[in-house]
Amino acid sequence: MARINLKKFIAEHYKGGVTARDVIREGVTNAIHAGADAIAVDLWFDRQPGLFGDEVRNVLEKITITDDGEGFTQDNLNYFDEICTGHKDDIGGKGVGRLAFLKYANRVEVRSQLPSELVEFRYTPDFTLDDVQRTASAGRRETTITISELKEKINTQVTKLVNAMCDDLRLLLFLKKQAGRTIAIRFTHNSKQPFPDDFTFSGEAIEAQKTRSFELQGETFDCYLFREEAPKRGIVAMLCADELCVEEYQISKRFDICRYLISITSTYLNRSSNIERQKLEIPKSDADADMASPISREALMPRIHAECLAMINEAAEGDIEAFKLANVDKLRKYYPFIQIESLNGEAAMLDADEIVRTYRAQQARREDQLVEALEEGRIVAFDDISHLASDDLARFIVHRALVIDSLAKMPRDSAEDVLHNAILRKHSDGSDIRENNVWLVDDKFLSYSNIYSDETLARIVREVGVETESKQQRKPDVAAFFSKDNEGRANKLVIIEFKKPGADIFENNKALVQCRLYASELVDRIATVREVFAFSVVEIDDEFYKDMKRTGFKDVFSLSERVVYDDFVIGASDDIPLHLYVMPAASLITDAKARNRVFEEVLRFNMDKEMPAANGSLPHP
Repeated sequence: MARINLKKFIAEHYKGGVTARDVIREGVTNAIHAGADAIAVDLWFDRQPGLFGDEVRNVLEKITITDDGEGFTQDNLNYFDEICTGHKDDIGGKGVGRLAFLKYANRVEVRSQLPSELVEFRYTPDFTLDDVQRTASAGRRETTITISELKEKINTQVTKLVNAMCDDLRLLLFLKKQAGRTIAIRFTHNSKQPFPDDFTFSGEAIEAQKTRSFELQGETFDCYLFREEAPKRGIVAMLCADELCVEEYQISKRFDICRYLISITSTYLNRSSNIERQKLEIPKSDADADMASPISREALMPRIHAECLAMINEAAEGDIEAFKLANVDKLRKYYPFIQIESLNGEAAMLDADEIVRTYRAQQARREDQLVEALEEGRIVAFDDISHLASDDLARFIVHRALVIDSLAKMPRDSAEDVLHNAILRKHSDGSDIRENNVWLVDDKFLSYSNIYSDETLARIVREVGVETESKQQRKPDVAAFFSKDNEGRANKLVIIEFKKPGADIFENNKALVQCRLYASELVDRIATVREVFAFSVVEIDDEFYKDMKRTGFKDVFSLSERVVYDDFVIGASDDIPLHLYVMPAASLITDAKARNRVFEEVLRFNMDKEMPAANGSLPHP
C-alpha cells in the first residue's frame, strides 16, 4: 500500500489549529461510533510558573478519554492505519479526525482491552501496525486514549470547555436516544476551578421541545429546539454537519427568559463542512454561489433566523414577543435617540453593543451615499445634511453614555487607572485626537486639541515631566491638553492629575502643590498660554475637606460628593490664572453622566415629537 507523508498532510489540512474542544469531540464521537454507551473524559491540570516566574497557574496537562465501545479490533486497527478511510461514510466520517490528536499533542497513547486480548500502542505520524503490542489478557471491554505533552500550555476554562462539548454533542446524543441508545458522557477534572469535579451529560435527560423542517432551493433543513432554564440565556442556532455542531449562529445574547438552542442539520451542511469539521465553507453571497454550493449565507442565515424564532414562539407561547416588547421599552428608555424602527425590526433582539454597531453602520452608509451624491454633482437636500449632522451628534451621545456607564461600574480602588485610560490611555502617543475623552471633566473642553498632535509641545511636556520628576522625586501622573488660537498657538491648558485612594492629608496636599508647580513650569515654557484649568482627582475625606476650606477653597455644586475650587496665579510673573478643581472620581463620573443626560433629554424630546407612542407593537417611522 502506498505510504503518505503524514506530517505534511497534517500541516496542510489542519492549518487553523486544533483546540481541546476539537480533540475531545473527536475522541467522544469515535467512541459513540464504536458502540460506546459510557464515556469518561478526564482533564488533568498541573501547576506551572507564569511568564514572570513568581505567578503560578493551572494549565491543562493531559486528557484521557475512556469508553466501553468495541475497541481496537483487527479491523479497526486496519482502518486506523489508513488515511481517508471510507468505512464511516454513511455516518459522516471523513477518516482524518484522529489526526487532530497529533496536531494537538506530542504524545498519544492507546490502550484497548478486548475480551481476550490487551492492545497497546503509541500513535505517531510514523505509526504502522508493527507498533501494536498485543498481550493475552481477559477483561471487560475498555479503551483509553491518553493525550499528553500538549503543544501549548493553556489555562483552559473547564466551564466553557464542558458546556461547549455538551452543545456540540447534544443533537447526536438526542438522536441516538431516539434510536434506542442512551449515551452518558462523564467529565472529571482537578483544576480547582468553580465547576463540578464530576459532571455527567446524558442523552436520557435531553428532550427536544419541537422539531421543524424547511426547504430552501431544493435542500431540506431539519431543526430541533432545545431549552435550558435560567440563569442560562440567549438564542443560538447550532449549524450541524453529520449531527455535530460545527458553527454557532448567535440570534440573541440578550434573551434572558432561558436559553434556546436550535440544532439544524442538512445534507447541504454535511457537504459544506471542511475535512476537519471545524467550519462550514458556504458562499458569502448569492454572487459567490455555484452549482456545488448553490445556497449562500446571504440567503440561508435570514431564513434560519426566522425559522428559529417561529419555533420558539410556537413552543413557548409567546416568549419571543413578550421579550421583544419588554426589550423595546428598555431600548426607548436608554437609547431614545436611535430610531428603533430603522433597524429592520430586529432591535428588540439586539444587545446594547449590537445596537450601537448596527446604528453606526447604517449612519456610515447614509453618509457615504450623501458624499457620493455631492461628488457627482447631484442635487442634495439641505435637510439631509442637517439630519446627518444631528445623527452624528446622537452617535456621539451613544458613545459618551457607554463610556460613562462603564466607568460607573468600576471599583473605587481602580479609579485612577480606569479614569486615566478613559481620558487618555497611559503611554499613548496621543497622535489620534479621537483618543481624547477630556469631555468627562467638563463639556467646555470638547473642542480641545490633544497636546501630542504637536511635536514641539510634546517635546516641551516630556522635558518638563523629566525635570519635575527630578526635582520632586515623583513622576507627574498627568493628562495635558491645549486649545489653540486662530494662528494655531496654544492659548489654554488643561491638566488632569490622579491620586490613588487611601492617601493621607499630607499626600493629598502635596498632590495639589505638585499640580500647581507642574502647570507653572509648562506655562513658563509655552509663552502663548493665557489660562490654565487643572483638575485633581482625589478622595476627599472630612479632614482633607476642612483643610481645603480653611485655605480658601470654595464649594462647587455637584450631584454626589464634595467638589471644591480655588483660583491661583502662576508663571514667572504671576499673571496667568489657574483654576484648580479638586474632586473624587465618583463625583466626576456622576456629573459627567448628568451633563450627558441633558443631551439625551433634548434628543428624547425631539424623537417624541417625531414618533407616535408605543402601543404594544413597533410603530412606523
